[in-house]
Amino acid sequence: MLEFQVKDGVAWITLKRPQVLNAINKELANLFRETLEAVEKHADVRVVVTRGEGRAFCAGSDLHELAPLSPMDAARYELEFAQIFSMLDRLPQPTIAMLHGHVLGGGLGLALYHDFRIAASSASLGMPEVELGWAPPWAMGRLAETVGFTKARWILMSCNLMTGAGAAQIGLVDKAVPESELLAEVEQLANRLSAMPPEGLKQTKLLLNRMSPLRRFDWDAAASEAFRTCYEKPEAQSRIAEFVAKKKKR
Repeated sequence: MLEFQVKDGVAWITLKRPQVLNAINKELANLFRETLEAVEKHADVRVVVTRGEGRAFCAGSDLHELAPLSPMDAARYELEFAQIFSMLDRLPQPTIAMLHGHVLGGGLGLALYHDFRIAASSASLGMPEVELGWAPPWAMGRLAETVGFTKARWILMSCNLMTGAGAAQIGLVDKAVPESELLAEVEQLANRLSAMPPEGLKQTKLLLNRMSPLRRFDWDAAASEAFRTCYEKPEAQSRIAEFVAKKKKR
């Protein structure tokens, strides 16, 4: 489900559930946690890159695993994801999300926990949770920090999707390039960062994270509680049942 490689000071984390567009389930999230713990012990790692295998970076949480859970258990399930991905903040190394294909819901949330986001111009980014009947269970504060509250409201409440090129225009991603150039662009940034003295990067990252009140974990906890309130409503339950039934017919 996940591949971890270190090459020339760059740790490459690859999500490997291409058959479900790298949807996040508990096993994948736990593997991600174990990988970040391993990165912390790798003195030779200078930069961390997360990418997805196949047609997508990540299409969000695995609704098949979420569907049978009670609202309380579903909220705990999602909050655990937030706890794992927020570990990216404590890494001294700069982190990069390499985005292509679908970058939706929790997939976009995962990207927002990284320091940098480079996207294919053709990528599809958005948070469709409200349309499904619930509030995004994590990363809302990070979205507001990244693009501002006005644009965050539009993304979250309209559920409109945008391309990687459009995301670059509003600052949701740092740069968008043709998909054929994506790997080279990420490698160029990773190599530039890995060549810098690491302590300066570490201290700058630490200070920037401390300066941001929207990165506090209590915002993810509040989002999880809002998600629980929504998830127990009939509208949310019917939407997730429809989604699962539709997938089973394919």
